[in-house]
Amino acid sequence: MIQTPRHMAMGGMSVGLVSVSDLSTKNPASYINLDSLAVTFDVSLQATFSRLQEKQLNSEIISANTNSASLGQISFAFPITSWLKPCVGLAPSSNMSYDVIREIFTDPRLGNELHNYSGRGGFSQAFLGLAIGTSRISVGVNANYQFGSFVRSSELMFVDTVLRAPSSTLRSREFEAAGFHFDLGVQYRQPLRNNYQLGFGFTYTPKYSLNATRALQVFSVFSQTFKDPIYIGDPEKGTIDMPDMYTIGLSFEKLNRWVIGAEYSAVNFKNYREFSQSDPDLSNAHTIRAGLELKGRRMDNDFFNRLSYRFGYHHGTNYVFFHDSEINQYGFTFGLGMPIRRSLSRVDFAVEIGRRGRLDAGQIQENYGRIVIGISAFDRWFIRGKFD
Repeated sequence: MIQTPRHMAMGGMSVGLVSVSDLSTKNPASYINLDSLAVTFDVSLQATFSRLQEKQLNSEIISANTNSASLGQISFAFPITSWLKPCVGLAPSSNMSYDVIREIFTDPRLGNELHNYSGRGGFSQAFLGLAIGTSRISVGVNANYQFGSFVRSSELMFVDTVLRAPSSTLRSREFEAAGFHFDLGVQYRQPLRNNYQLGFGFTYTPKYSLNATRALQVFSVFSQTFKDPIYIGDPEKGTIDMPDMYTIGLSFEKLNRWVIGAEYSAVNFKNYREFSQSDPDLSNAHTIRAGLELKGRRMDNDFFNRLSYRFGYHHGTNYVFFHDSEINQYGFTFGLGMPIRRSLSRVDFAVEIGRRGRLDAGQIQENYGRIVIGISAFDRWFIRGKFD
């Protein structure tokens, strides 16, 4: 699930954080910590910039740039009682956007072959969450409805042959999928002396299946505007089986001053199945995240003293194998939280700079940057006014 700007600025960690003014949909048990007299509304926007690089056989490095922007998470939480608090929202859960061209020499009679692999699409999810518990310990669940579509294409081009018609053959497979799944969470807070506290959180997403439909199409491509269909397949129904995932997190906080924390997450992508077929290029993935927040003094007259400063780092492995090796990824994050005068609301800003893959390992290397800006709005709805 997409992270809020505050969590992203702290390396993406949130499962073990305990806060009365921060909505963390990653751990549904955390809803119990929100103010029992206020409603909470979060919305964010994000933009991503990336540069892909690959080293060719002649040691030449080719590169391509991609940019994207999208709406982040929209969530709304409100109390029913002090021990029962729900949350509803909508968020993008995944995004596919790639276009890779590889040049291969296999037959001197045909010359060089260009293989173009591309993918477009993504998934979103609407969710309803509920937390129950006390200020010390709570449990929660998110019920998610996930839906979306994507297209994977591969195109084979013979660039040196004199037989120019057709110029290439294009295979395109379209997928549509939807289904329900659940996120389970638990959180514990241990107060300590001198306004210190410890936080612990754990989340688990069991395996689940999405009902899916796919269709295969094959074309002979003569130009960018003319394609001759070779094969148009009938839609095929099946399932996409998603793996289970768990995260464990810890935090240590000096109330109203600072908080530091870390978490570890793992996804068993070897259990992924697409229409009952496994993928040998998928592997289990894991990530370690750590973050620090220096909290601002909301009522201070100095603007910079009112700001909250956040820093973080994450490191792990991607779930995709490339050339029989793991793809390592890491990122540095930082951000600011700016309170809005005469309210509990704030504006959050986060930046992430990271890398996936390594050129010296024969992999495609992605250097990326991400910017997220969001508003967390708080309003007290349950206080009876007094009149003279």
